[in-house]
Amino acid sequence: MVAWRVGLMALFGFPLCGIAAAVACRKTEAVVATHTQLRIATAFAPLSQPLTAEYRQRLPDVDFRSVQAPDSDAVIAAIEADSVDVGVALADDAYLAYERKRSEKAQSSASTLRGIALLLPLPQYVIVRSNAEIASIRDLDGKRVGVGPVGSSSARIAQLVLDAFNVRAHLFRANTRAEGAAALKNGAIDAGFFPGYVYPDQLMYAAISAGARLISIDGPPVDRLRRERPFVRMVAIPRGIYPGQDRIVPTVGVEMVVLCRRDLDAALVYALTARLFDAVPRLVGIEATLRYLNPDEAPATPIPLHAGAARYFRERELSR
Repeated sequence: MVAWRVGLMALFGFPLCGIAAAVACRKTEAVVATHTQLRIATAFAPLSQPLTAEYRQRLPDVDFRSVQAPDSDAVIAAIEADSVDVGVALADDAYLAYERKRSEKAQSSASTLRGIALLLPLPQYVIVRSNAEIASIRDLDGKRVGVGPVGSSSARIAQLVLDAFNVRAHLFRANTRAEGAAALKNGAIDAGFFPGYVYPDQLMYAAISAGARLISIDGPPVDRLRRERPFVRMVAIPRGIYPGQDRIVPTVGVEMVVLCRRDLDAALVYALTARLFDAVPRLVGIEATLRYLNPDEAPATPIPLHAGAARYFRERELSR
């Protein structure tokens, strides 16, 4: 794992500066032009909205505008269409979009996508209702299972997991997390797949208080799935996410990546990258696994880093 990340850093514009290059790579201040407008996609809102609020507070000279983009594919399409400047997407979607453009034009400069930072995988929480005789993913066969809207990251990952375990469930499309939690509580569904970037809200607490519980996603089917889909990662849900959850629960997730346009101002992207890591301690209340975000792995985006982000990581390495 470390080897491929190092290879990506070298390939995608993150030079490993040595002592001789320290003068050329020394840290300098990024100067962001005033009255700059930046359009941020709204996908993965429980994470992207607080991050946008952090940016507004820390970069007051930038006019941040939210642009509707419901999912990972929409973020990528909007960046490629020049209607969005920055957004969060799934790493596999970003990689496939970049490679598609490169193969179409037979050159790396064809894609307008660039990376800012690789984030941790977005975990999937599988929660089963009270009194349901469900102890594992295989027990979902024939059951009513809540998933996200068609095309959403949660629905796609849920389908990958169900297929890996050869499970045929009756799918219930929940348009929102609240809708899925309500269906779980009132017994309309037996279990639900929920994206794990939000601590439990009132509706989810009510479902848990009524006896709903987490089940794990692990075993040989997951091993096979990960061989077929290398961007699917094993993730551990920390203890204490839900009331009464006194154990670590293994599950799966797909890495997320912060993306931007290739021609975005380098000083601005440098500032965005720096503020992202400044904000992490305040964002752990949104996504518990962010507490484990390792800045040393963040440059290993599945597509080339933007020059401004590469500079931030280079200077961080030299400042040690």
